Amino acid sequence: MTNAISIDPPSGELVRGESMKIPVVLRLESSIKVRGIHSHFHAAEETKATYTTTSTDSKGRVTTTTHTAVEHVTITEQKQLLAGRERRGFFANLFDAIKTFFGGGSHQVMAAGDYEYLVEVSMPASAPPTHTGDRSRVFYELTCRVDIPLGRDLKKVFSFHLPPLPIEREESPVLVQYPDDEGRGFWDSLLGPDVRIGLALGKDLLYQGGSVDGVFRVETEKPVDVRAIRARLVGHESSHAQGHSDSHRYQGEVVEIATPGTIEGTYSEQFLLPADAVGGMPVTAKGSLFSIDWFVQVELDVPWAKDPKIRAPIVLGASE
Repeated sequence: MTNAISIDPPSGELVRGESMKIPVVLRLESSIKVRGIHSHFHAAEETKATYTTTSTDSKGRVTTTTHTAVEHVTITEQKQLLAGRERRGFFANLFDAIKTFFGGGSHQVMAAGDYEYLVEVSMPASAPPTHTGDRSRVFYELTCRVDIPLGRDLKKVFSFHLPPLPIEREESPVLVQYPDDEGRGFWDSLLGPDVRIGLALGKDLLYQGGSVDGVFRVETEKPVDVRAIRARLVGHESSHAQGHSDSHRYQGEVVEIATPGTIEGTYSEQFLLPADAVGGMPVTAKGSLFSIDWFVQVELDVPWAKDPKIRAPIVLGASE
């Protein structure tokens, strides 16, 4: 056994708009000198963005450097002194450590044994849920630290889970068409087949572990060879940090809907797309500096051509 701190809350979940008292135990197998015992409850939104810079030296050699910018938006921050005195600045602590070395200093000697403290934390009523993405996260952490002069501080960090807010909206059907009102675009017109696609979903709200039913319709005036029609869930995460922007794409497993072969005129097919293929991926979310949006994507596999794609926006929620 060594000197250590343990944080053992009665529940790992926080409740919005309420306070919770969290027991903290300092277990000492030998006596130590302690300046103070502190707690810090910190909740924040964290985003990152990767970007590159280039520089040219006197000989014309170009160097490219990759950077990662990180930014935090504080949700709540609560500090509490559990015992001893408040933390002081670097030079004040250094001076105190020197005095401690010569038998002085401002500290107390704590004998071996268990010391119990209560830390009270409160949650804002509108606090966002815990979230982990590739470019963003929302976290809730309690850090307890024992300030030890002339020694390494004891430290313990405990992370809390804040459940998602209920989705308070009615499900609605979705209907999209390809090409949209802006036309097919240059590359689609040059490399893709001349087709029109309609995609309709029975609902625009989907929970992990559930499924969404849909129907697609393909119209073409000339015969088009289509090896397969596939559907999948696609997520897009965007982030901003320190003036830089970044993005990341999530993809669920592909579901093959049909293998129609040659299509001429009109072709339609119903399908069912499960959401269990995105287990472990972040749900629809929006913060101050990030957002995650989800879509149902249907793609035509056309040989020797640019494959047409159509997407319908949905809200992906955590498992009910």
